[in-house]
Amino acid sequence: SLKGRNRPFFERALLENIKIVVPAAAIARIDILFGRIAARLEEEANEDVLRDNLQCVFGIANFSFTFLLDSDFTKLAEQAVEILKTKDFSTFRVTAKRSDKAYPLTSQEVNEKLGALIVEKFGKKVSLERPDLNCFVEIVGARVFLYFKKEKGLGGLPVGVSGKVLSLLSSGFDSPVASWQLMRRGCNVDFIHFHSYPQTSRESQENVKEIVKVLNRYQNHSKLYLVPFLNIQKEISAKSEDASQRVILYRRFMMRIAQKIAERERYGALVTGDSLGQVASQTLENIGVISQAVTLPIFRPLIGENKEDIIDAAKQIGTYEISSRPYDDCCSLFLPEHPETRAKLDVILAIEKKLEVEKLISDAIEKMEVATISHI
Repeated sequence: SLKGRNRPFFERALLENIKIVVPAAAIARIDILFGRIAARLEEEANEDVLRDNLQCVFGIANFSFTFLLDSDFTKLAEQAVEILKTKDFSTFRVTAKRSDKAYPLTSQEVNEKLGALIVEKFGKKVSLERPDLNCFVEIVGARVFLYFKKEKGLGGLPVGVSGKVLSLLSSGFDSPVASWQLMRRGCNVDFIHFHSYPQTSRESQENVKEIVKVLNRYQNHSKLYLVPFLNIQKEISAKSEDASQRVILYRRFMMRIAQKIAERERYGALVTGDSLGQVASQTLENIGVISQAVTLPIFRPLIGENKEDIIDAAKQIGTYEISSRPYDDCCSLFLPEHPETRAKLDVILAIEKKLEVEKLISDAIEKMEVATISHI
């Protein structure tokens, strides 16, 4: 939970994000209460559907399906006993918490009184360490909630509270995970993909669209900019005698094009799936030379991650199967046998002087396609 005067801003954003993913017919009303969001469900609400939906909402630490009880302790206890008649357990504990200190009983007194009543009515034993059933009682203002399980949420911040970023997205494992990480920190993420069609198939574009659909489970919808990159690659190959520098030049052009779009559409930063030392373009020296091409911040959330951890994350978020498919990547086209691992800026700048940089960029943007993609 967040403290301070900006907390309501985050709570309202989370509330709106929940409304987007949860079927409207399932919710009778929804309120913010003392650091909790309480939704009253309609009778036809499907808990399994709601669980799947809520587990894709950033900003939720945990959630529970609860019973709303009377605030009067005598009535509360009677209602709890009726609910417990439907439960199968041998040992139990009561875990009470009150947000409203004006409630006449302390949390410990609720534990003791309700626990004693359960022992009396059911003859069950108390186990504080490993109970079969944990009876959570939360007193929130004038409302009292009873539940038996906490469902783990994704945590993080609600999407939308941290601004917009533009992610350079390929069909591989890394960039989708990097994009997901930025969503988790509250960013709306849109995507840019570079392709070499018709020199390569449309496979990478179709794969990327599927990946974006999966990622949009966590943010509802996004834009995908599809940028033709073949002419730039041909020009670089023709004008650079040293083939080892090509990948660096490709990446610098990608960054420049992404920045042009970001400035026009008011994105605050670029995002890549770079992991230090993982491939030739991601050595410390090459990252520095590539970054010099633009002035916008470049977020690299995976920079210190191992490949195995990235793949595990891809499985968790649902992009692994798509990224596992064989595809023609634009960067693999005209790829040198021995790419440069320690690029020097002066060498790269000398090659770029032979290229019509601004014209190549503007031509690519002019031929770019833009798709708006919603969640699955």
